[in-house]
Amino acid sequence: MSAERMHHISKEQFVKIRVKFVKSMDDIDSFLDEALANGLLADGHKQGIGALKNVYDQARQLHDYILRKLPDGSEKFVSALKKSNHDQILELLDDPEVYPMKFKPHGRVVIINNIEFDDEKKYEKRTGSEKDVVGIEKLFKEFSFNVLTYSNKKAKEMKDIITKEAEKSTASEDCFVMFLMSHGAIGNIIGIDGDELSYSTINDALKESSQLKDKPKLIYINTCQVSSDKKNEYFNVADLYVAFATVPEHLAFRTKESGSVFIESLISVYEKNKEKCDVNSLSPKIHAQIPKESGQISSSYNTLKKKVILRATI
Repeated sequence: MSAERMHHISKEQFVKIRVKFVKSMDDIDSFLDEALANGLLADGHKQGIGALKNVYDQARQLHDYILRKLPDGSEKFVSALKKSNHDQILELLDDPEVYPMKFKPHGRVVIINNIEFDDEKKYEKRTGSEKDVVGIEKLFKEFSFNVLTYSNKKAKEMKDIITKEAEKSTASEDCFVMFLMSHGAIGNIIGIDGDELSYSTINDALKESSQLKDKPKLIYINTCQVSSDKKNEYFNVADLYVAFATVPEHLAFRTKESGSVFIESLISVYEKNKEKCDVNSLSPKIHAQIPKESGQISSSYNTLKKKVILRATI
C-alpha cells in the first residue's frame, strides 16, 4: 500500500513552540521566498515583515502570519520549511502528547463481522450488523483509512486474518484499527463454527508484529460477554486501546433497523467530533449515548502513551 505524507499542524501546537520558532528562524528571507512561491504567504506579508528591523521581531511577525494560515496551510508551511532547510523547526512541529498521523492513508481498518452461524439454534443470526459495517466503512474512510471487511469466519479463520493483517503493517502506516463483531463469551469471540477465539490469541498477534510496535492499535469488540468455562483472557500490549460493547456477564444489543447499539453510539459520537476525534477521551460519551433502557454498559481498556486523534480529511 503506497502512502502519501501528510501534515496537520494545529494552532495550539504552533503557539506552544512560538519562542523556539523565533529563535530557530535564522534565514527568514529564504523561507519567505519559498512561502511566497507556493502561495502560503503574499507580498503584503513580506512587506510587513521587512518593515521591522529587529530579526526577532520579524520572526515573531512571521509566526503570527503563519498561525492564521493553520491548519489548512500545513502542507505549504512544511514544504517551505523543507526547501529552506529549516530542519530544526520541522522537528518542533510534532505534538509530543499525540501519536503522529503523517501518512495518507493512515493505515488499515480490519472488520470481521459474523452474521450467520452453523448452529442456528444456539447462535441466532446477527441481523442488522450489516448496517454497522456500512457506518464503520464510511466513517473511517473519512478519517483517511483503507477498510477491509471479512464476513462469516470460523474461529481459526479469524485468527489467521488477524495474524496476517498485523504482519502486513508497514513503516508507512500510522495506526492499526480492528472491529470484531460476533457472538461472544467472556474473554472470547465466537466464530461461525461455534469455536472461540480468545483475547489472548489476538493479543499475541498484535504483540508479535514488529511494525506495530510503538504505534497506536485501536480494537473495538462488539460482542456479548456471557459466562464462559474457559480461563480469563486479557490484553497486555503497549500502545493499545480496546473498546468493549459491554462488560462481563452482560449482553450487547442490536436491532434489525439500526444495527448494534454500541456501534451506532460510537459512530454518532465520532461523527460529531470528526474534525478532532480524541479517541480515548470520547469513551464516556459513547457510553452516555447508549440508551439507558437497554442496560448495556460499554467499557474500555488502554495502554496508550499519548493521545490518538483522528481527523476527517474528505
